[in-house]
Amino acid sequence: MRFKRNLFNRTNQQEEEKDDFVSNETRSRRKRSQSEDDNLSDNQSAQGSRTGYRKAQFQIEMEEKRKNLGRKLNWVILGLVLAIVLAYLFMIFVNF
Repeated sequence: MRFKRNLFNRTNQQEEEKDDFVSNETRSRRKRSQSEDDNLSDNQSAQGSRTGYRKAQFQIEMEEKRKNLGRKLNWVILGLVLAIVLAYLFMIFVNF
């Protein structure tokens, strides 16, 4: 009885693993095909018309602005952390 139950559990686990593998495989295929379709449509629209080209340029400019803003934000955060540490050290050593 115990052997049959263990055997049944093992076969169920193997079937579930196969199902998970198949579902993960199909998801990855869908993602790849969607990203390839998106890339093709973006390239075609950018090459096909002025508006497509302008949209592509606008997206590139927005990405560059976002990167620059991210760098500035990182520097501001670093400066604030340093200011807090310096204030804390000042309070410790001056007995404020």
